[in-house]
Amino acid sequence: MNAHLQTSIWTLLHNGATQREIARVTGISRNTIRGYHNQKQFASQGDAEPPGAIGSRPIQTAPH
Repeated sequence: MNAHLQTSIWTLLHNGATQREIARVTGISRNTIRGYHNQKQFASQGDAEPPGAIGSRPIQTAPH
């Protein structure tokens, strides 16, 4: 699966879309979406970012 679709799945999951909605929009099977959802839940426990998530965390700057 290409990086664009993976990022789309992660974004949709993050924004609260259901697995069924994501499968319908992307054309990817619900089983695959479920796998990404499970990875997301596991990653959130370790505070890791999903693959391809660039700039999803705010940039921290030094206090003035």
